Order: sequence, then C-alpha cells, then structure tokens
Amino acid sequence: MGLLLGLLLVGGVAAIIHFLSQSRPAPPWRKSLTHLAQHSPWTLIDLAWILLCVTAAQLLSYFFLPPSALWSFLSLHGVLILGLLWRARGKTAPFGRRLSWPSALGQSLLRWLAVLPILWFTAFVWHVLLNALGWAPELQQSIQFFIHTDTWNRIILLIIAVIIAPIAEECLFRGILLPLLARRFGPWTGLIISSLAFAVLHNDLGTLPALFIMAIALSLACIRTRSLRVPILMHMIFNAVNLALLHLLLRAGLLT
Repeated sequence: MGLLLGLLLVGGVAAIIHFLSQSRPAPPWRKSLTHLAQHSPWTLIDLAWILLCVTAAQLLSYFFLPPSALWSFLSLHGVLILGLLWRARGKTAPFGRRLSWPSALGQSLLRWLAVLPILWFTAFVWHVLLNALGWAPELQQSIQFFIHTDTWNRIILLIIAVIIAPIAEECLFRGILLPLLARRFGPWTGLIISSLAFAVLHNDLGTLPALFIMAIALSLACIRTRSLRVPILMHMIFNAVNLALLHLLLRAGLLT
C-alpha cells in the first residue's frame, strides 16, 4: 500500500513538471472558456428540464421504492443520463469535440496524476483542521454502502461509480453548467460556482475541499481540450483508484 501511494505521488510530481516545462504555453484559460461558453449549444431551458426529470425521479424513488443506496444512485445518475440524451438531440457537438480515445486517455492520466499531490495535501490539511475543531465527519454514503454490502452490490456500485456517474456528472457540470454560468456571469464565476456545486452535490464534509479542487482540475481539462472525453476519463480513473484503495484497506482490516 505504501509503495503504491509513493509511486502515485512520484507520478503526480512528474506530471506537474511535464506541464510546467511545456515550451508552447496554452492560451489563457479564461479566453478559452469564454469561447467555449459562446459556442455551447446548451440553454437554461435544457438545464431546467434535466433537473426537473432528476428531481421527479428522486421523489418517486423516495416515496415508492425500497430505501436503498443503489436505487438512489440509479434514480440520480441513470435519469440524468437519459435527460441529457433527450435534450442533446439535434444539437451540434453537445459534448465538445471528439478527441481520439487514445489521446484523451493519455491526457486524462497525466492530468489526474498532476492533481493527485494537490488533492492529498488538501485532504490532509482539511482533516487536521476538522480534528482540531472536534468534528469527525462520517464516511460518504457510497463508501459506507460499499463497506457493508455484499459482493454483487459492490459490483453494481463499481459500475455506477466508475462508468455511469463520471459520464452523467461530467456532462452536467462541465458540459452544461460550466459554459452556461461562464456565459452569464463570466469565466471566474462559472468555474468557481460549477466546481462548488459539484463538491456540494456529493454531500460529504470530509471530502468537500478535495472534491472542489478535483472539480477545478476537471473543468480546466475540459476547457483546455474542448472535449468532455478527458474529464470523463479523469473522473473514471479518480473513482476507480479510490475504490481500489478502499478495497485494499478493507482486505487489510483497516476499515470495518
């Protein structure tokens, strides 16, 4: 475990050095986001319809389905994807340019590694602060479910967390919300509010700052590449590695 974390940290530092040493600097992200926002085909009407569908699904799940974390996740992310596909019909490049998958994977790995040391440092400082204040946040609902459920439910949760959730959340937050907010309020406000909304949606005080930083990184990846494929793959890697580390902690008896 220690060796794995050390290798990830070294890889993250190497990725940061790679981006800092690039000879041809990219244009300012604010200019790129402004261009992205101006050419986005999404409207507030689209966002309103999608959120209405998700809200209705959540209410139906709450009142008519058995209380289950899986039903909650599916009624959120499953309906979100259906709503996105519905409102994307007839739009030109609704999810950005079609970057080749090998290129997108390479970009996502480098960007994920580069943000990893920052995420760990932020999480460490935040937990020290919470402990100093006498607060002990509970584990995230999805993590609690993963720990205490059976193998089949873990497999379903793995599929949701590694495939469905990244696609749904990136299409919503980076594909729709980010350009809409940037178009209306400017690039800085769009970046901050969409990233904060992403962190707050996960409803976990213990990971709030780290998720905010991750959302910033995902947004910048979308802005720089003009494609949702890179942030989607980054998000998939982030969730997959977190679940793999969680599994290792469970096998080592460090979580019960």
